[in-house]
Amino acid sequence: MPPATSQSSSPHTLVFGDEDHDVKERAKGICGEWIKAMPEHEQEIIDASSGNASEACRAISSLREALDTMPLFGTGKCIWFRGCNFLGEERTSLVNDVVEGLAEVINTLGQVDSARVRLIISAGKVDKRKSFYKKFQKLGEVVFLSSWDASKSDWIPEAERRIAAYFRENAAAIEPEAIACLIENVGPHPRQLLQESEKVLLYCSDKAQATEKDVQQVVSRNKQAKAFALGDALGNRDLPLAMARLDEELWEMKLNPKRNAIGLLYGLISKIRAMIMVKAMKGKGWLRPERQLYRFKQQLEQVPAAELPSDPKFNPLRINPFVLFKAMPQSSNYAMKELIAAMEILYLANLKLISSQVPAGQVLQQCLVSIIGTHQASSGQKRK
Repeated sequence: MPPATSQSSSPHTLVFGDEDHDVKERAKGICGEWIKAMPEHEQEIIDASSGNASEACRAISSLREALDTMPLFGTGKCIWFRGCNFLGEERTSLVNDVVEGLAEVINTLGQVDSARVRLIISAGKVDKRKSFYKKFQKLGEVVFLSSWDASKSDWIPEAERRIAAYFRENAAAIEPEAIACLIENVGPHPRQLLQESEKVLLYCSDKAQATEKDVQQVVSRNKQAKAFALGDALGNRDLPLAMARLDEELWEMKLNPKRNAIGLLYGLISKIRAMIMVKAMKGKGWLRPERQLYRFKQQLEQVPAAELPSDPKFNPLRINPFVLFKAMPQSSNYAMKELIAAMEILYLANLKLISSQVPAGQVLQQCLVSIIGTHQASSGQKRK
């Protein structure tokens, strides 16, 4: 996740990364800081997004002209070479004219007066092995913005902040439960989060506040959200619904080679693990059932961190609070010994999926039947 600061002490900066939105916002922030510090400088923006080598060469030519030409008014200029898409391994980046043009940019940049000319380049993928990258490092600063890591939870507060900020900027409001539901459905994908937030905003244009139900009505359910649906059926101890959700997943696996049974199994493991965690914390008196997410999050903030495992895989505070919030009532559908037995069942299923010839669908169906059983727990039933 990119740090919050937009400042750059170098006269020339290359910003690149996996998420276009993050890169653009960081570059925009740096330009803003430069103009604020040097109000007499003019700002020039060059669109560097190119569909072929000819367009790339024209963009490079415009950049060289901007570096060579001083403004008629003002003492200098800040140049933004925006959205460059030929610094990586693209076919365009291999064209000789483009390679030579970038080399000439480096030569020109080395000769300009950095007190009068500042350059920022924003790009997507950048090949660090190429001469342009290595030489630019010697002339200025390089900023790489990594994408959010789904295996960690440190992206969640930033996602919550962005969603809330987007609604504030548009003079709207959104419930904490709705924010959490949006994040759960979309996952660690900044651009998609913004797109789905816009859909929710439009859908709720005549309402005072967007709710969790509104999010469920309009937000696209990606593969992560569908895996949650299967896990929720397991948590609710609803065998018919779990079987139906599993059938949907198995059908999509036939259509999408990137989907696999191991991923579904891990989703079930995550759900059982979350229920074990909240059940254990409830047993210690750290948590109690709560109908509102923000009150539940307040309880989590009071949990003594020193008494929790250091391994993030087993630390409940490293999990999205909304996941734990939903797991809390679901954990009452199972006794602790049943949840522990469920982890053993899933472990054996993992071994079968890896080493046996048993069809994946059959393995997962057996898991659900063994864990949920034929008895359906009512929503109000309490188990120890």
